[in-house]
Amino acid sequence: MSAEHAHIGRMIRATVLMLGYAADDVERGRWSDDEIRQLGDQLATVAAALRGAGTSPEPLVIDLSEAKR
Repeated sequence: MSAEHAHIGRMIRATVLMLGYAADDVERGRWSDDEIRQLGDQLATVAAALRGAGTSPEPLVIDLSEAKR
């Protein structure tokens, strides 16, 4: 098992736990719209990690050719 896979496994476990607690609370109206959006952002982070597993990240390229001096 790679360190990346171990990290993704921990993210999945945390997500399952987070969703388990959130499901009833959201259904009962205990979460604000902003809190629900934040949960969505966290889920997007996990989804991106799952989709990108085993791939090298894209290098960051900064083009300064048009920068004002």
